[in-house]
Amino acid sequence: MDFLLEPAIAIYTAMAVALTVWIGIFVFLWRIDSATRELRRRLDEDAPAAPPTAPRATLETRNGHARETVSMTDEK
Repeated sequence: MDFLLEPAIAIYTAMAVALTVWIGIFVFLWRIDSATRELRRRLDEDAPAAPPTAPRATLETRNGHARETVSMTDEK
């Protein structure tokens, strides 16, 4: 194992280790990319055709005199 520490071979050992690390990072990112593509494809398939309707709210003023009902929607 001492031959790996000789100056002529040490640079090749360091390059092999660095190359192994870079290949590992590349494979890791490739797998994450393929997993996110698959998830995105499944989410696009399950998406509803029409967007959901906006929620509606009813506000009532209660100041003791009169009750006024106001309906709030996004329709204009």
